[in-house]
Amino acid sequence: MQQWSTAVSEEQSTLSRHGTLLTTNATVGRNAAELKKILGNSNARLKPGANVLPSQHPAGYGPVEGTSFEQAKPRARVEVDILPESNVLVQGGFFNGVVKIRIRPRTRKESAILVSSGKIRIVGFESIQNESHRYTFFQQSALLSTLTKSLDQIYTSPADEEGFREPKEGVHVLPFSMLLPLQAEVGAPKGVITPHAGASLRYIAMFSVKVRERETDRRSIAHFYRDCEVWPRHNPASVLAPTPCPVRSSTEKALFLGGSGKVSLTASLHRLNWVAGQFCYVEAEVKNQSKKNVKSLTLSLIRSTIVFKPESHLDIDGPRSNYDIDADACQTSTVRKQVAETTLEMGEGVARGHASAKGWWTGVHSGETAKFSHFLLLPSSALSVSRERFLEVEYSIRVSVNAGPLSSDIHVSLPINIINFLAVDPPPSYP
Repeated sequence: MQQWSTAVSEEQSTLSRHGTLLTTNATVGRNAAELKKILGNSNARLKPGANVLPSQHPAGYGPVEGTSFEQAKPRARVEVDILPESNVLVQGGFFNGVVKIRIRPRTRKESAILVSSGKIRIVGFESIQNESHRYTFFQQSALLSTLTKSLDQIYTSPADEEGFREPKEGVHVLPFSMLLPLQAEVGAPKGVITPHAGASLRYIAMFSVKVRERETDRRSIAHFYRDCEVWPRHNPASVLAPTPCPVRSSTEKALFLGGSGKVSLTASLHRLNWVAGQFCYVEAEVKNQSKKNVKSLTLSLIRSTIVFKPESHLDIDGPRSNYDIDADACQTSTVRKQVAETTLEMGEGVARGHASAKGWWTGVHSGETAKFSHFLLLPSSALSVSRERFLEVEYSIRVSVNAGPLSSDIHVSLPINIINFLAVDPPPSYP
């Protein structure tokens, strides 16, 4: 056991000497460059002969030796794959699946190879402008040796001082189980946003293995990734609890041809957080001092997507290196879109000789004050996202009342935070 612990520590130190796929606490520019390297092009293909982004020696003695991508070679010696049980992951649960490692038989002219134990990473990143700008906001990783009991079967030699071992040729299939703790090693998951307004939130599950040629000491990394979803875990008892004071907004306005009296509107929500796909109930109070009748109430869900595009010329400290970008040196743009709407129309009043009427709401007549509620169905894909670097998504409910086609509406806006159902009721997950 002590021997293996030593090998693991040596393996981790080797990352700093020979480059790594994703550098911990990297600058924004370097983080984006590393992501671009490992993701490949739009079809996930790597350029022939592509290398891992060079890093600096930990002691500051200049760049480390180059490390190539194994998959970018004409004939890879090592190929890997990762096959999850499910593509939907929630904090506090387990990421289960299998990894495949294929060791190609070597030719007479090729050097024998050594491989490390490998690492599984789950990476979440935001992107804008169709992924021309990316930033990693979430990362959780673990050595394969800590996630499976089947690793020793693929080796024919003990680990050397750097944690490398000689593998058996052939295809090896290893099951793994990885806990996603409530406190991640980097950041926190936010959920998934499909591309809109040129922005998105995306996650990948990646498996990588470091490779070293015995005679030449040349280094490479074999990696492969698949898309997945990662959601935060919320306690429903707290996140869905009513706020101490309702979320409330009020306004008043005179109507066209409605006389000197005004119509006042107050709308409120009993809590701030709501679940995508559920009914959101809004309480409304209308005080009508005009000569007209209020005939309709409309609830509209407005999505605001705020994009923070980096602009180096806005940096007050002057030009910087490509790997050192000031997060505040950015140009902000906002795209607003109505994504859901419902309207409550005035129904009939009491009619002589009838025991009922069409519609339950009869509007608000001149000189009356009425309190009532209505609901809006939230889209199942809606998700509020706080800003990390490039992206922020906010939602609000526009509550408006109208007295007819010739009258402008009276409206207020209520902020609302939308979470996903998976965050409060995740699927079962076992090691």
